[in-house]
Amino acid sequence: MKIGNIDHVAINCRDLDKSLDFYGRVLGLKKLQTVDCGDFDILYFALPGGGRLELFDYRGRNRNLERAESDSGLRHLAFQVEDVAAHEALLRSEGVEITLSTCDLPNLGARVLLFLDPNGVTIEFCEKLVD
Repeated sequence: MKIGNIDHVAINCRDLDKSLDFYGRVLGLKKLQTVDCGDFDILYFALPGGGRLELFDYRGRNRNLERAESDSGLRHLAFQVEDVAAHEALLRSEGVEITLSTCDLPNLGARVLLFLDPNGVTIEFCEKLVD
């Protein structure tokens, strides 16, 4: 398996205004775009080396899951790969728990796969959709 650089780090925000101030003003990261995903927004910042920081804003709502996707803190760790679907097949053959099968997210311009590490940490493999 060949894994590339980290593509992005995603964080669910408890207080979006404080998060924007911290990452923008305090850390000096450049704010990129905001993507409206319906029930939530993703606000992007550029990270050194070409990666991105994703701040998830659920506008105060929580999905009432055991560990809700909208809880504050680290959401997932993402890696760029080639051929997400092929990686999914390999991971399944190893008995890895897949939490979101390979799917295209056109509004984000990505094909993604989510799975759990042995500690329950969500990992994403992603590749850019070709126009």
